Amino acid sequence: MVDSIGRSSIGRSPMVGKKRKNFLKKTIRKMEVWRDKARINIFQQRDRYKQKIKSNQALMKAKKSGKLPNLNPSSCLSRLHEDGLQPKSIHRFQATHSTVPAKPKYSLVKPRERIYGNKWEKIEKEGKAI
Repeated sequence: MVDSIGRSSIGRSPMVGKKRKNFLKKTIRKMEVWRDKARINIFQQRDRYKQKIKSNQALMKAKKSGKLPNLNPSSCLSRLHEDGLQPKSIHRFQATHSTVPAKPKYSLVKPRERIYGNKWEKIEKEGKAI
């Protein structure tokens, strides 16, 4: 039998803690990259959506210009715009504050600024996607 004199204590080695910290750091970095890619994709989808709306409005304007006006008063749209159809709601009631917490509870990832309401236009004007 071998006696236990001179041996290290039983338990985890210091490398286990270092490996765990390194793993957490790598995971957090990956999560931040994924989050930033998702935000960029959202901005790209928003741009594609706006382009689709513009093309549809141009198409509808071209279709409407070739037809005779409808004399039925009940079929008349409530609002018309020079460029085509104007949406019924003109964003009179936009979100001015967020009810989502700025930092999610128990999250280790540093959060980005929330985008809601009027912030979309502000960010698009500045050209910041992230």
